[in-house]
Amino acid sequence: MRKEKKIVVNDRGRELAFVVREMPATKLESFIVRAGLLIAGAGLADGMLGGKKPDEPLDAAHVMQAARKIVTQGGDLLRALGAVEYEKARPLLDELLACCTPADAVAPLTPETADGVIEDVRTLFTLRKEALALNFDFFASAGPSGSPASGNQGQYSRKPKISVRSQD
Repeated sequence: MRKEKKIVVNDRGRELAFVVREMPATKLESFIVRAGLLIAGAGLADGMLGGKKPDEPLDAAHVMQAARKIVTQGGDLLRALGAVEYEKARPLLDELLACCTPADAVAPLTPETADGVIEDVRTLFTLRKEALALNFDFFASAGPSGSPASGNQGQYSRKPKISVRSQD
C-alpha cells in the first residue's frame, strides 16, 4: 500500500484539504534518475557524484547517491530543479503535483486542473514540497526500504499566510 498523508493548506483564507500519495516504486526510481541527471547535467551536483566528472556517463547508483546527498545534507531538490531550465524541469514538477489530490476529488491535480482549485501560487509550491518529502522520506530513514520515517508525523508547518498541517 502506498504511503499517503492528508494535509490542509490555507489558500488565501480558504482551507483546502489534499491527499498526498507516494509514487509507485518504478515511477519514483525514474523520477530520481531523471532529476539526478538533469541536476548533474546543469553542473549543480558537483562533489556529490562519487568522483564522477560532469562529462562522464552516470549510472543509477551514482544518481541515487547524489539524490541522497541533496536530500539529507541540507540540500533542496526543489531549489535545485528551479535552477535548471524550466522546460526541462517541468515534467518532474508536474509529476510531484500529480501526487496531490483534492480531498473531495478522485483525480489528482494536473497543470490544467490546478487553477480551478488553487488560487495562491505558494499552494503549488507547498504541495510539490509535501509530495517530495513523502516520496523521499526513505532517505531520512536509517532502516531498510519501506521502513517508517522517524517521528515527523503530526507536526505543523507554520509560515506566514500559508500553512500545512497533517491530518493523520
